[in-house]
Amino acid sequence: MRNMLRCRRGSAAFATLIALVPLIGVMALGGEAGFWYVTQQRAQNAADAAAYSGGMWVACSLAPTICPADTQTMTYRAKEFAAQNGFCTTGDTSYPGSRCVTLASGLSQAVTIASLATWNGVAGNYVQATVSQSQPAYLAKVLGMSTVTIGATAVARVDTLAQPPCVLSLTTITFQGSPTLSSTDCGVAADSSASNSIGFVGNNGISMNAPSYAVGSCAQTGGSQCTNVNTYQQTIPDPLSTLNTALSALTTSSFAKGSCTTAPTSFESGACYNGSYKFPNTTTTLSGTYYFNGSVTIQSSAAIVNGTATLIIFGGGSLTIGGGPTIQLTAMASPTGPSALSASALALMKGLVLYDNETTTKNGSVNVSGNTTSYLDGTVYMPNAAVNYGGNSTSSAPSPGCYQVIAYQVNFTGNTTLDNSGCAAGSVVQPNVQTVRLVQ
Repeated sequence: MRNMLRCRRGSAAFATLIALVPLIGVMALGGEAGFWYVTQQRAQNAADAAAYSGGMWVACSLAPTICPADTQTMTYRAKEFAAQNGFCTTGDTSYPGSRCVTLASGLSQAVTIASLATWNGVAGNYVQATVSQSQPAYLAKVLGMSTVTIGATAVARVDTLAQPPCVLSLTTITFQGSPTLSSTDCGVAADSSASNSIGFVGNNGISMNAPSYAVGSCAQTGGSQCTNVNTYQQTIPDPLSTLNTALSALTTSSFAKGSCTTAPTSFESGACYNGSYKFPNTTTTLSGTYYFNGSVTIQSSAAIVNGTATLIIFGGGSLTIGGGPTIQLTAMASPTGPSALSASALALMKGLVLYDNETTTKNGSVNVSGNTTSYLDGTVYMPNAAVNYGGNSTSSAPSPGCYQVIAYQVNFTGNTTLDNSGCAAGSVVQPNVQTVRLVQ
């Protein structure tokens, strides 16, 4: 008996058993906490999606002329995307693509959307999404917790640039050779999602004080030109797309005479001209809106084309500029046109200096360049063609001016000075740059 009482065999096993009880409890609590963590990550994803979607709704509401009207509210759109990520306010689950399920007893969810005028003391347009799930505590009850509420919050900010870009390419922007684009008040934007959405082929690059936006990425052959380019941004809509539709529908029968006259000896504002026309190697001063359904050529260093005018190349027309002519044109403040053009289309033409639909050579290129004293004060709009843009003069161009380029593709081939500070004063339609980003 004495030996049995002194025997220590099995004491380690007994101590281990006693120690395992709290260890297993801690591990079980860890497992429950891990489940909370997974739920919180899912809630954060839902909150991010809801805030971003609400921000997109706000961005669209700030640009009603570009975005189609949304029959739903901001709150609905935000909750719709939260639902698609598996979180709905209990009983509110009927959203398209909803992944919300019937919750087990004791579980509840809540999704709250708020529009904020300030966040962290900074004024702006904000959308806040708060997502939460309440559920019973199990092993955590030993810590005095009967229920656990797991939540996540996200805040999206809608940024609208006070100074929209001077250049909008519906695809890519390329800088070839060693051009320098300078601007104190505007930038460039490219809607391509390619790796060379904005590309620099050469080492001198671009110099500007406003952001450059690329839906895709930026490419360079040397230097650090891509440093100041904001990549992977949102697409910027073409603000003149409805005007392009209207002008593309024009035919010779759209005009009062039922046809276009042949190449003019003198220009009449609002008239249409058919066939080939080459500007003479002298000075031609324009004052009005002119429609050309044929090839138009400015092809001599002796040619001078100046004045206040809007040139519309439509139908099967085309434009060729070369040879270093002097082109100094300022857009019409109130363009005129045939009755086939609605009042809304004419309103969009305000500030338009040059339009070329180039429907027969889409993806081809049009040279828009003169000599060092040339400028086009207004919007150059070529939605179906690549524009090889030679630039605006820094010496003779009006300042402040409204120098905008909106084209299918833009290739800068010469030093260019852009200035859109005069666009707003003239009520000229500009690309609307609004970015939505999560700030929390």
